[in-house]
Amino acid sequence: MINTIVLDIGNVLAHFRWEEYIKECGYEEDVIRKISNATVLSKLWLEWDRGVREKAELIELYCMQEPSVEKEIRAFFDNILTFVKEYDYSAEFVQRLKANGYRVYLLSNYARWHFEYDKENFKFMKYVDGGIISYEIQYVKPEAEIYRELIRKYDINPMEAVFLDDLQVNLDGAKPFGFQTILFKSFEQGIEELRLLGVRV
Repeated sequence: MINTIVLDIGNVLAHFRWEEYIKECGYEEDVIRKISNATVLSKLWLEWDRGVREKAELIELYCMQEPSVEKEIRAFFDNILTFVKEYDYSAEFVQRLKANGYRVYLLSNYARWHFEYDKENFKFMKYVDGGIISYEIQYVKPEAEIYRELIRKYDINPMEAVFLDDLQVNLDGAKPFGFQTILFKSFEQGIEELRLLGVRV
């Protein structure tokens, strides 16, 4: 029987709206493509969340990948705290899970400076029981160490837990530990699949 719910933040509890932001800036498609490939779509993006390198160093590396849009890349990071917006349903969703007796934890890839801001501004944060954020331990999903640390820190039995994430690769990283998983596509779909697993929500 499931007694623990593990939730990603980005695109599960909050919208990571980087694509919308770039388009709102009015750039041409070629510029949008270059910014995207140099930042969020780059292999270096996970280093943003790993918490090992300094912010300034990473921005320089992103700029080096696409020097022709350096100005736009720097502007991208000037406004990064606005890129993630809490979903309207999130706080009530976590409260409902808690009211029904479930432990609720976060498991998310996040940069330190971004998470510290969102922790103070997202309503759902005060209702969760805890969590592992990538920069804290310098491992990112889907690396095995991040799931292992979540299990260890909170004494979780993965066979009694379900993990919701919007990326299949992150769910695949959790499965060897015994977690049940849900690929989160929408709030309604996520609720339906939780109920199919017997979760009261």
